[in-house]
Amino acid sequence: MNPPIVILTDFGTSDPFVGIMKGVIAQIAPDAPIIDLTHEIPPGDIRRAAVTLWQSVDYFPSGSIFLVVVDPGVGTSRRAVIIHNGQHSFIAPDNGVISFILGDRSNAREISNPQLTLPNPGTTFHGRDIFAPAAAHAHLGVPPPKFGSVIPDLVMLPNPKFDSPSPGILKGQILHSDRFGNLLTSLGKFSRRANQIDFTPWIGDADNFTFNLQDAYLELTNGKTFSWANTFADITSEGCAVILGSSGLLEIVANRQSAANLLNLQPDEPVTLRFEPQN
Repeated sequence: MNPPIVILTDFGTSDPFVGIMKGVIAQIAPDAPIIDLTHEIPPGDIRRAAVTLWQSVDYFPSGSIFLVVVDPGVGTSRRAVIIHNGQHSFIAPDNGVISFILGDRSNAREISNPQLTLPNPGTTFHGRDIFAPAAAHAHLGVPPPKFGSVIPDLVMLPNPKFDSPSPGILKGQILHSDRFGNLLTSLGKFSRRANQIDFTPWIGDADNFTFNLQDAYLELTNGKTFSWANTFADITSEGCAVILGSSGLLEIVANRQSAANLLNLQPDEPVTLRFEPQN
């Protein structure tokens, strides 16, 4: 097996930072496959990175090493960590960016062994000095205890709003808009069977249920509602609808336009799904 190192950052691609990290990896583990997940996380947006990671991990082979550098606290006392969740390894700052993929089997260790980092790490580019070398050594099979001591108290992000206060109602919030202006919500995880939708929570506690598409709609606090669409092309030119996104979260979308611009909705704004439960 030759599992990939999957890199997720907020560095963009106009500066050399991502390339430098790859150069460090290539010096230590020249045979490691490297996959760029994205480098376009908004600067310092830890929750956006955490959601992106959650959307992505299931599509990579077992044993993949996720190198996550969204690190507004670089150079402070925040810890560098390596985490195993029973399926993959994650190397990241201890700032909550791993919050949504941790499972019951997760264990974490601080990256504190100077033999597994570059000499004399600076205070501004731990992606180069600490995280990239750690990912390369993990790829080479360095066992977790070699990195440092166990961490029992990882920093965790608060869960996005996600509540089922009564049958037929699910409350959540806008998470963010993607490049196309589609507004991802915290409502899910859903899967579709013909005209029925099955629900299993991706965060928090809520019972599983099933409902019919014809009986459901999404509502904003101002009373505006959105019906379901099967495809973007089903939506009228000036309208918006709710669609089941590729990650199983509900999204408010428009047809060849930005729903975020049309509706002027911001992250954290509340949304409510109303439906007739089938079980």
